[in-house]
Amino acid sequence: MSITIPHATCRRMDGKQSYSTPSVPAAGTELLWHKLEEAEIEDIKEFSDLFSRQVVERKPTKKKEDKPSKVQAMKILDSKRSQNVGILASSLHVDFSEIENAIYNFDTSVVNLEALQQIYEVRATEEELALIREHVSTKPEVPLDKPEQFLHELAEIPNFADRISCFMFQSEFDDGISSIESKLNNLKSTCQFLTTSESLKTVLAIILALGNYMNGGNRTRGQADGFGLEILAKLRDVKSKDSSVTLLHFIVRAYMKKCEDPLRPGLALPIPEPGDIDRAMTVHFDDVNADLQKLQRELFVCETKTEKVIAASTEENVQPFKDKMNKFLTSAKKQLTGEIENLEECKMKFKTTMQFYQYHPKGGVNEDEVDPKDFFALWSPFCSDFKDIWKKEQQRLIKEKTQEAKRIQEKKLDIQKSKREEGGLKSKVLRRSLMKEAQ
Repeated sequence: MSITIPHATCRRMDGKQSYSTPSVPAAGTELLWHKLEEAEIEDIKEFSDLFSRQVVERKPTKKKEDKPSKVQAMKILDSKRSQNVGILASSLHVDFSEIENAIYNFDTSVVNLEALQQIYEVRATEEELALIREHVSTKPEVPLDKPEQFLHELAEIPNFADRISCFMFQSEFDDGISSIESKLNNLKSTCQFLTTSESLKTVLAIILALGNYMNGGNRTRGQADGFGLEILAKLRDVKSKDSSVTLLHFIVRAYMKKCEDPLRPGLALPIPEPGDIDRAMTVHFDDVNADLQKLQRELFVCETKTEKVIAASTEENVQPFKDKMNKFLTSAKKQLTGEIENLEECKMKFKTTMQFYQYHPKGGVNEDEVDPKDFFALWSPFCSDFKDIWKKEQQRLIKEKTQEAKRIQEKKLDIQKSKREEGGLKSKVLRRSLMKEAQ
């Protein structure tokens, strides 16, 4: 069976273009591929649309002809620099036209982004390029050594360094803005949970009730209206008289008893996920603001380079660079503005959460200067311990439920066995003997 995908070349999962030939097995070896038939794929058109290599109309490139020459090649670079450039050039294993295609068309199907970044990093300095061009113009009959020739060919691509730089920044910007967005959104959602979750309020109400009971319920020590968050981390340290359980164990069990079915699949934790709390602790508003300002500056530099490339390009090589970069710049500015607003929203949400719990930072620090790490550090051990105990308590309930079901089943079997024995020969003989004695 074969699959034909029209008008497209299907890429391998590792990004290369063709399938490799399996190694020849030893005689008599049973292999999966001897018996496995290709599966029938219903949505082959969708597969083709998703995974076929994008066909890009290539710009015409001048084919470099390597003329055999007995003249010794000219070395301009120092030995270490020449070695580094030579290793990179030979490690790419592609024709130079593929590099041109990647730079002109933003096509990473053959030359990937990592390779383009390496090419960008080894580009010729102004001094090196001046020496290479001087040699080409004054002694064209003496060929350049391969590393020098590679750098010269790169420099012949109009604004190649700026093109690659813009290309790389797209990836860097996407990674940077996504990381910031993820951090801020997690902090916002965690604050939202802390201020609105009814299940969390139930847990805190249990803690308050037990605390008041333990404090005796008098006016001086008991009947508190609330408690400081620093209490949360200490709950695991309060042990029962026989040291079999902690106060936190009792709190978890008390909450579970309030649940209609504590073993219901998908039942959510009544407290924030420990991972969300730990991620929220890593947010530093000043650092996020600095990262956003850095992205803003780099975006301006990228925009300047884009305008420079477009201005210096001809009609033959200005596209698709112009359209792709203009689209990216428009989207990036919008994303950046959105995350700057998101940061301010996060600050307000965090401040509201601190006020909700009447949190007072140590040392008289102003609320606007409190670091999320200080606030969420009070929640982290509590949430982690609560989740661990929650899982163990669920396992304990499952075990008790299983044992109860087993006891019921054994009781039924005993009753059935007793009924069967009542109708047996031994039972009849015993009844007759008792009747004779009675007579």
